[in-house]
Amino acid sequence: MSVTAPDPYSYSDRHHHSEGDVEPTLVMRRKRHPVRWILIVLIVLAGLLVAADRVALHFAQDELATKIAQQQKLSQKPTVKIDGFPFLTQAVSRNFGHATIDIHGLDAQGVPISDLHADLTGVHVSSGYDSATVDTLTATAELDFADLSKAVTQKVGLAQVVLSDGGNNQVKAGISVAGLIGGSVQVHVSLLPNNQIELKSDSFQVPVVGSKNFDYTLSLAGLPFGVNLTTLTVTSDGIDIVAVGHGVSLSQTSAQTGGTQ
Repeated sequence: MSVTAPDPYSYSDRHHHSEGDVEPTLVMRRKRHPVRWILIVLIVLAGLLVAADRVALHFAQDELATKIAQQQKLSQKPTVKIDGFPFLTQAVSRNFGHATIDIHGLDAQGVPISDLHADLTGVHVSSGYDSATVDTLTATAELDFADLSKAVTQKVGLAQVVLSDGGNNQVKAGISVAGLIGGSVQVHVSLLPNNQIELKSDSFQVPVVGSKNFDYTLSLAGLPFGVNLTTLTVTSDGIDIVAVGHGVSLSQTSAQTGGTQ
């Protein structure tokens, strides 16, 4: 019986091919691991930076709201939002493109304003971060008829005044004196200097008092940031106002202390 001698190259060839198949795989795996870890580290760092940016933004908004409440003598802190991302780059330059301020429960020298919204464009903070100026500040608010009626009634004295929408950008004033049924009259609404709103009508008959003109002015000199009234519009719920200021300091307390139309 003949025995076939083993091929001296067969084992080495198989061994060579086996090692050749494994070694490239190991090399590829060794190359992929560092790249994957680098990506993971970069993602974690990016997440930490974003988190730090948001924390700094929240802190800055809260601090600004506190200072505004103190300077404007508000009963509660306003809501402040600073736009733009990232925040930290804006903080370093001390220049912010856009921000908003919402003030709740404002008393503009006897005229209550439930909500006032202000858009700030071009906010520049001082080096000590203790003051800020705004290129343009536009404030919008609604003077509710119920609140306006109370304010006018206090000025009138004896009469009870109820204001409502009169159509054609006018206000309807219902008036009663000493509990007696009175009458109603169409009232023209217009802006006067120094942030005053004029309510004026032709003469009409009022029980007990007789013929009388409805002629009153409401002062909104207590508007914050030195803004000045520019427009007003009568709506079904009240009077919408728009006030604008340029080169405004956020520490200004009223329209008489700065800010120009």
